[in-house]
Amino acid sequence: MTMQTRWFKLPLTALAVAAIAVFSACAPLTESAPKAAMPDPAHSSRNALDWAGTYAGTLPCANCPGLQTRLRLNRDESFELSVQYLERDPEPKVSRGRFSWNANGNAITLDEQGGGRQLLVGEGRLAMLATGAAATWPQDGQRQLTRLNPLPATELPRTLEAHRWTLVWATDAQGQPIAGLPAASPRAIHFSFNAGRFNIEGGCNRMMSGYQVDAEGKLGFSRMASTMMACEPAAMKVDAALAELLAAPLKSEVLAGAATTLRLTSPANATLFFTGQMTPEARYGQATRVFMEVNSRTVACKNAQGANAECLQVRERRFDEQGLTVGTPGAWLPFAETIEGYTHQPGVRNVLRLKRFDRAAVGGGAPYLYVLDMVVESATEKP
Repeated sequence: MTMQTRWFKLPLTALAVAAIAVFSACAPLTESAPKAAMPDPAHSSRNALDWAGTYAGTLPCANCPGLQTRLRLNRDESFELSVQYLERDPEPKVSRGRFSWNANGNAITLDEQGGGRQLLVGEGRLAMLATGAAATWPQDGQRQLTRLNPLPATELPRTLEAHRWTLVWATDAQGQPIAGLPAASPRAIHFSFNAGRFNIEGGCNRMMSGYQVDAEGKLGFSRMASTMMACEPAAMKVDAALAELLAAPLKSEVLAGAATTLRLTSPANATLFFTGQMTPEARYGQATRVFMEVNSRTVACKNAQGANAECLQVRERRFDEQGLTVGTPGAWLPFAETIEGYTHQPGVRNVLRLKRFDRAAVGGGAPYLYVLDMVVESATEKP
């Protein structure tokens, strides 16, 4: 008897189901469930964005007007965090540490130095994540920090000269504070720039030199000169530390925002960090230098609004180029205006060098606006 083979034609869908059943029976149990889609690391914030830089903004605060925040992220995954509670902190608190990326490369976590804060990383912005919040956009705009772009080298001289710079902190290449800067100084350390000239105040001696900014933004100084006063060892150490740091050109970075800052980095990776305050000339225009003597006692007078007030007693003084008195001081007159930067101490007579500005440029009733330049003489008088 002849055997015949019979073929049954099944629909394609039936064949597919049968094949799936066979392969499923052979597959390990751990692979029986479909896999979740894995993130593509090539398109994460970590790999696709230029995230290194400084970000700034004012974050919400439960018991203050806001939390002024700056966060600098470095390519080596270190960070520098500056936080200031507005109307509570006189200056920002700075911490440094390391951060790590989450599994999908779109958010970072600061270490214990940064309080374990988590931030979502986006194009030119960061978002501070609340506890339990999803690390996805969009995020609340009030919780975001915006990236600050450094000023180009061509704008640095103008910006340097428009501000008076206060040293906030100084660290060596390992991020450790440089001995004596700025804590050992009895006064704040200030850098100022004017018409190609550079000055340092706050240590023992006043130091000065010329300065220049090259096409790459490096800040170089000519040979430093200084006054020759002798001070306590701690103040002398401030002068020596600054002279050593400024001996070679420094990489400079100026960031403008709610606060304007200056960062100077030495060839050995030591860092000086400053905050800038606009100079009176940048705010009010060209000044005239005048000298004014302030009596140790105030006097009753009418202020600019016609109300009763206690006013300073002042008289103009004149000095020649050698600093010698010229002429005879006139009579004491009541002074109902304020002198920016000057606080009167009863019983103390002062001779002040002032910058006098035409108030027409800034508005106001009085013809002039006065800003303290320096105290020339000071004496305590008996009541």
